[in-house]
Amino acid sequence: MFRCLTTTVTVPGIADLRPLRQAKNITLTAAARHFGVWPATISTLERGIRRDDTLAHAYRDWLNAA
Repeated sequence: MFRCLTTTVTVPGIADLRPLRQAKNITLTAAARHFGVWPATISTLERGIRRDDTLAHAYRDWLNAA
């Protein structure tokens, strides 16, 4: 427990997700459909309201490949 409280955890940045999606003219709906989630899930991830590191990593990889 002490280790969990005293260890610094690096949170991956998400500031690049929305500009990258918009630069490639991909809609929230298209991105959500690809991952099988609601558009609100992608939106809250991009705005930093919801944290899902697995989805963020997969989303970033998908955007870079698109």
